[in-house]
Amino acid sequence: MKKQVFEGIKIADFSWAVVGPLCSRYLAEHGATVVKIECHKRLDLLRQASPFANNTPTPDSSMFYGKINPDKYCVTIDLQHPDGKKLAWKLIEWSDIVTESFSPGTMKKWGLDYEEVRKIRPDIIYLSTNMQGSGGPHSAYSGLGYNAVNFSGFTEISGWPDRMPAAPHGAYTDLVCPRFAALGILAALDYRRRTGKGQWIEQSQFESSLHFLSAPLMDYQVNGEIVARNGNRLPGAAPHGAFPCKGDDNWIVISVLNNEQWQNFCQAIDNPALSQQKEYATPGDRKINEDELDKLVTAWTLKHTAEAAETIMQRAGVPAQKIFKPQDVYHDRQLKERNYFIPLKHPVMGEQKFEMQSCYILSKTPRRIKRPSPCLGEHNEYVFKELLGMTDEEIAQHIIDGTITTEITGGMKVTL
Repeated sequence: MKKQVFEGIKIADFSWAVVGPLCSRYLAEHGATVVKIECHKRLDLLRQASPFANNTPTPDSSMFYGKINPDKYCVTIDLQHPDGKKLAWKLIEWSDIVTESFSPGTMKKWGLDYEEVRKIRPDIIYLSTNMQGSGGPHSAYSGLGYNAVNFSGFTEISGWPDRMPAAPHGAYTDLVCPRFAALGILAALDYRRRTGKGQWIEQSQFESSLHFLSAPLMDYQVNGEIVARNGNRLPGAAPHGAFPCKGDDNWIVISVLNNEQWQNFCQAIDNPALSQQKEYATPGDRKINEDELDKLVTAWTLKHTAEAAETIMQRAGVPAQKIFKPQDVYHDRQLKERNYFIPLKHPVMGEQKFEMQSCYILSKTPRRIKRPSPCLGEHNEYVFKELLGMTDEEIAQHIIDGTITTEITGGMKVTL
């Protein structure tokens, strides 16, 4: 097996939910050793998030948690306990990178913020990722990606003009922000390699997410225009949208961007005369008469399966794609060829297939997943004894006094 690019890099991951853990997962997939710090008294949100294997909610059966956290070790420390900070410091001194995703000020309250850590470890790379950054009037606001899609503006522009706003599926900002955070860590690793110095990377998830709304923001800044909800329509293209096909809830997306594609489309549906009709002669004409045009397209797509319609359109040079359902994605031949889903045997969930997350393959330092996501506190003994050099007596004492937690208090609440 070839050596992975981040082998030897050690991460103390204090983060929870999605953004921070997904960031550290990128590095774990490429060889980094990641220790996730959790607590039985306050479960990671994702341990309470569906779907659950065998439809049985337990802290160790969440597939959502499993997707975000493979190849990590898990220890359970009560950071509210007087001695919890001592164990946290042992992990920080062991690590190259510290990640946290609490509300600003939380790590400082525990004496574990960057300014304190750098006094002992000036070479530490410290990532803080939170809703809106550590400065400004809203810095103390806590929240999740489901909140951020709203105040970032994604919900307002998603949906149809005659309906209420419709938020993108899931916590969209949670899935774009880790890319920025991971890239920041890579840059910091390179900087430390050259200078020997660490640094603090502070991410406002709000600001990172706005990169994906730059065009509407600039249009407002320059022209005073406010983007409207347009459903599946696109200015300058018609027909453009999702159209129903034969069968139960089967769809295809079709996009005609210019006159050449329009001519090809009309030929493909065996109606070349349609291209000569004056109300559809130009892109502008087609936009004006888009409602009627969509009815014509729908009448054709309903006669075909999504697969057949896709083949006809693509052979004619018209951009088109069948809309995949989850089972279509799971069985996709392209993903299978690229080993995207990796089977791993989990002690509670059984053998399940987990996604590769980095979505890129390096030729000399391959990505791979060696272990499934950890059970809660699964690696307490291994991490404290083998990685940190603590004795059995020390570990036992921390379990007795509650610094190392072992039992859930207050039950488990399914949150998603």
